[in-house]
Amino acid sequence: MQYQNLINTPFAHRGLHGPKSGHVENSLTAFKAANARGHGFELDVLLSHDGKAMVYHDVSLNRLTGRSGDIDDFTAQQLSAITLTGSDDVILTLEKILDNIDQKYPVLIEIKGDQGRPDQIAQAVFKDICDYNGPVAVMSFYPGIILWFQKHAPKILRGLVATSINDGEMPEKYFSTPTQKSYIDDLAVDFIAYDIRALPNEVTEYCRGKNIPVLTWTVRTEDLQQKARLYTDNSIYENLD
Repeated sequence: MQYQNLINTPFAHRGLHGPKSGHVENSLTAFKAANARGHGFELDVLLSHDGKAMVYHDVSLNRLTGRSGDIDDFTAQQLSAITLTGSDDVILTLEKILDNIDQKYPVLIEIKGDQGRPDQIAQAVFKDICDYNGPVAVMSFYPGIILWFQKHAPKILRGLVATSINDGEMPEKYFSTPTQKSYIDDLAVDFIAYDIRALPNEVTEYCRGKNIPVLTWTVRTEDLQQKARLYTDNSIYENLD
């Protein structure tokens, strides 16, 4: 992905999903709908039991499928038979998603670190994107995942997902301004995706001063879209016209 793809095309958060579109998040239908609008999209990746990169947000299957168990209790083949609630879509591999979208629009891949296997999930994602012909970038809250790409696939654009609002899922030091600045520098990130609730802040201004593109999530209202225009270069939006 070229830098201009990060700032010229809005990104639909988990695809174009929600009540306005009628599509379920992180589904092939939602991604195709975003492309039909002329937009890119953001998606989430977790690992299956057999180490495949699966496009899904939660470790637990319950919220989006009604099934008990976690995503890594099942193989990729088993997951591909599980329907997402309220749709005809199923849980798909990253490879399958990328094979079935319009490759002229950019894709942001948020690599989740919740399963505690940063190298394995980074490798699984890289395997699926290394020969992909469309614009793609990876990003994560987890520095270890970004570090893998810095060391092993430096030509792929990589970004830090960040917030200053502690929800208890990351170590306390992660939320400090000095720590986030050190990640930006030490990992040589190509962009940052910052929580819009925490804008503006010293970290994003630091990035803009270094000509590092600033994206923001999740933009769900027109007021937030105006805020995004003031303080960032592009939006990851949801449920907006």
